[in-house]
Amino acid sequence: MLLVVALIGVGTVLARAERPTLGRGEAPRATDLLRAEKLAEQAERRLKMPAPRGAKWKKGGAGWDARGEGAAESSEPVIINVRPPRRRPAP
Repeated sequence: MLLVVALIGVGTVLARAERPTLGRGEAPRATDLLRAEKLAEQAERRLKMPAPRGAKWKKGGAGWDARGEGAAESSEPVIINVRPPRRRPAP
């Protein structure tokens, strides 16, 4: 029984030694501040939406956006013929 109590006591001391706590009048260490800043930046990155990748078609028929490689500057209008093809008589 005495051995179990001694092991629990040693475990408690080692656990507290790994994570020291600040006293009432003690200022945080620089490493604590840097770690807090790093964790805050990671949380901020997780909350941001990912940046769009590549060229995408703009809504409303405006064409490709300026970043896209598929953006073609054409001064001639494009004519699209939507009539169905005529049937040809069989020879």
